[in-house]
Amino acid sequence: MKMKNIFKYTFVLLIAAGITTGCDNFLEPSVDQNRPTETVVQSADDLEALVLGIHDDLNQTALYGRDYYVSADVMADNGFSNNNSGRFIGQTQFNFTVNSGYASGAWTVFYQTISGANIVINSEELDATPRINYIKGQAYALRAFAHMNLLLSFGQQFTGGDLAVPYITTYNEGNDLPARETLTAVWDKIKSDLSTAEGLMDASFDAGVVYMNTTAVKALQSRVYLYTGEFGNAVNAADAILSGYTPVASGDLASTWASGSGPNSIFELAFTSTDRLGTDNIARILRDTNYGDVEATQDLYDSYDANDARLGLFSVVGDTIRMNGKYVDELGSDNVRIIRYAEVWLNKAEALAREGGAANLAEAVSMINTLSNARGSSTVYVVGPQQQVIDDVLAERRLELAFEGHRLFDLLRHGKDIPYVPSKAVNFTTGADIPYGSGMLALPIPQNEMDANSNMQQNTYYDN
Repeated sequence: MKMKNIFKYTFVLLIAAGITTGCDNFLEPSVDQNRPTETVVQSADDLEALVLGIHDDLNQTALYGRDYYVSADVMADNGFSNNNSGRFIGQTQFNFTVNSGYASGAWTVFYQTISGANIVINSEELDATPRINYIKGQAYALRAFAHMNLLLSFGQQFTGGDLAVPYITTYNEGNDLPARETLTAVWDKIKSDLSTAEGLMDASFDAGVVYMNTTAVKALQSRVYLYTGEFGNAVNAADAILSGYTPVASGDLASTWASGSGPNSIFELAFTSTDRLGTDNIARILRDTNYGDVEATQDLYDSYDANDARLGLFSVVGDTIRMNGKYVDELGSDNVRIIRYAEVWLNKAEALAREGGAANLAEAVSMINTLSNARGSSTVYVVGPQQQVIDDVLAERRLELAFEGHRLFDLLRHGKDIPYVPSKAVNFTTGADIPYGSGMLALPIPQNEMDANSNMQQNTYYDN
């Protein structure tokens, strides 16, 4: 594939202005009238450049460049803001408004990536060769991925409501004002897009883990089916890619994070010297003494066995605990791991546990023991009642996937309250746990979206 700096030139000059500017409603971008899409997409290379642009959108600071990726741990019980520079305070306190930068950034850029995907999907200028099909399949998968994240953040599945988000499938030139769809409708469309991607993508075109690939599609299916309670399908999707996989041994764990495209990786986003985010990167917010606003909680640190190699990914100075072993380059050139084999391993273990039955529970316990043992932990899980096994899998997910964007959603998927985590900052107010079902658990739709779209419904907690 072309290098990302080539993509940037291609994408920005040809269509980016049509995606990111000139429209008040983020869901309704307009193609530059002086450059219709048939003059933009004239070859497979052109179409591929657009897909690279979708990957690059996900790299932005608002999403997997830092904010969205880190916030799922800060908003849960794994991390908090120390208020060094005023960032991640809203996430720590679960204090958002319709003008919050975090919610607005996630909403805007995820829909920006969806707009790019729709250009690729709806491009009809090229014959359907295997390569063209593969590229369009990538776009379908990325569209599903973006909508899934929007649904988890802005949908009402954790608040007792039924509203999801608009599922945008066309790159429109009109003035449509899309409304929010139901949770079931959006999950069904996510699954449909992933199924379409699977049918279009031939593994012979896979070009590495820094691009959406066939293995990542199956991994996403395992995640989606787990989240929607289709446990048999989640197991089948995981099995399709776990054959021959064994968890990385404890002695090799740190090195898998220190190098790009590690052996445990399925899909990650690459940062080169031309597109790294400077001081706005993940490593700086987690590691830096002065600039690093995000610290790990004592509770997370204490959850690890003393012999667990994952404990070595943290640093402790006085009462300050930092996750500094997953993202090590403070210049921001680390690839961001979106999906790892370890997650798929745990997806299967959880699906087995939640499906229930003696054989499934025994296999689930065996899987988390295999992972825990590979990491050097002395912890030994035993088969017990179903809920105990489910809780043990959830505990192992916390240990393995810390600061990888999962913790908040893992707690909420299981109907758990969000623990209050006090900050060191003296100007932080005391708080209480956020009960499952609270309206606070769906982010506010940004005010500029509400102003631009008369069909948009605000989440109840913010509907003043």
